[in-house]
Amino acid sequence: MSVVCLTSAHGSPGVTTTALALAATWPSHRRCLLVEADPFGGVIAPRYGLGDTPGLSSLAADSRRGLDNDSVWRHTQHLPGGVPVLVGAATLDEAYAVLRDLAGSLTTWATNQAEIDVIVDCGRILPGRSTAGIIGPAGVVMVLTRPTLDQLRPATHQVGALNASGIDAGLLLVGEEPYGAVEVSAALDVDVVGVVSWDPRTAGVLTGSHGTVRDLRRSPLVRSVATLAQRLAPPPPPQPDPIPDPEIAAESVSLVQDQPQEARL
Repeated sequence: MSVVCLTSAHGSPGVTTTALALAATWPSHRRCLLVEADPFGGVIAPRYGLGDTPGLSSLAADSRRGLDNDSVWRHTQHLPGGVPVLVGAATLDEAYAVLRDLAGSLTTWATNQAEIDVIVDCGRILPGRSTAGIIGPAGVVMVLTRPTLDQLRPATHQVGALNASGIDAGLLLVGEEPYGAVEVSAALDVDVVGVVSWDPRTAGVLTGSHGTVRDLRRSPLVRSVATLAQRLAPPPPPQPDPIPDPEIAAESVSLVQDQPQEARL
């Protein structure tokens, strides 16, 4: 199981866009669920023509009886391409109430999954908001930021605050201009988890603009996120050594034995 949380501290560096791309490129040997837990409300449903329910709101109403696999999957919808998603609440007030009710039970469910990886779009963390309850048990927490001074300062502060509270978090840079990962890590003494490409054209496609699937597969953004997904996902189970076919093995021995002595040497 892997629970991956993406969040930001300032501006709009592309948390939802990156979460969508990460879920879409997650390795095929693992089942993946995208959870939209933005405390400001969800944007995935209107962006992709989905309904506000089923989703987190309906799951919160159903969670009074506890969460199990059936109840969680019953409240998912599917994005184009088949990625299952729990869409976020429609408004800020509703999102606050839903995340307050669901934070504990949803994280318990997610961390107990052996065959399912959960990618959580936490939007921008606000003090006192219930999103922090979802981030706490996550295996990977990435604070997205453009590598510019105005975004790096609050993002680095956010990482420090999360680390101080016992949450292992790092920066995920969106682009490497004007500062690259090595420069940022050395100058700010902060862990840089990775870098995804700054690719406004593909980001526009993922936010509802025109484009094609081929454009997405070949784009710098999707290719860089796919590399990140391969690194974050649990590895595939080891494959057992093939069991030799006795008839083939016997035939091979027979062929060797039937050769002249000179040929065997």
